Amino acid sequence: MDFFAILIAWAAVQFWGSGGVVQRDEWFEHLQALALKIPVKSLRLLVVFALPVISVFAVLWLISPLLFGLPLFILSVAILLYSLGRGDFQIHLKLYLNSWQRGDLEGAYQHGRSFNPELCDSGVDNASQLHHSVRKAIFYQGFERWFAVVFWFVLLGPTGALAYRLLFMLAASSRLPQEDRDAAANALFYLEWAPVRLLGLAFAIVANFDTCIGVWRQHMSGDQPSADVLDDIGMKSLPIYIPDGQIDGEQFVKSAADELTAVQLLLSRSLLCWVCVVAILQLV
Repeated sequence: MDFFAILIAWAAVQFWGSGGVVQRDEWFEHLQALALKIPVKSLRLLVVFALPVISVFAVLWLISPLLFGLPLFILSVAILLYSLGRGDFQIHLKLYLNSWQRGDLEGAYQHGRSFNPELCDSGVDNASQLHHSVRKAIFYQGFERWFAVVFWFVLLGPTGALAYRLLFMLAASSRLPQEDRDAAANALFYLEWAPVRLLGLAFAIVANFDTCIGVWRQHMSGDQPSADVLDDIGMKSLPIYIPDGQIDGEQFVKSAADELTAVQLLLSRSLLCWVCVVAILQLV
């Protein structure tokens, strides 16, 4: 069932560009507003995170015997779609590249912030810093919007995928106090530790194994942020190489655009690699 749910979600994302049809977060924002009235941090997190996860688990358990599991399957697909990353990745990348190739660094910076505002904070004064920041953000968003969600969906079912997405949104929330966001970010780090390294292993398998595997091993015992791990391993996987130092003019613009296109292809191939693994596991 998991494999078919993943295929349906993938097809829906290809058709819609995202899971936006079912991704309505107003209820979660209202829940955060209610939680702000609770003075104790642990109780706030219990209301805003544990309550929806437990409620969804209970609903799934109650409907599992009905109609040969068909309502359970439909709801599982809907939860998986809801748990995927927000926005249209392909459109954001296209808009960024269009501005970048025109030499419009201000426009590129604004479009780059759609990937992750915190990772795209280099401004427009330094094209090289902007490019490296956006590249790292693309690696991470390619991971969080799909791979991490599918990993927890396969491991723990729809509630696992939902738990990951809610933690991600809590860590980035502007409504909650900083201590709540820090707690969510800390929990998110542990949820991402294993899937980040599995995706890094896929980078090595589908690209340059000999070069990547050494970097991958170095990160097996580390505690670096997920975005740094993916960028370190991913850079060893890319066929595009931009030398250190300042590269002026059209050559840098072209090389940087080609590098981001290569990142997109690497993420697609790596995802396909693990989808095949899931399919094989379902058959065993």
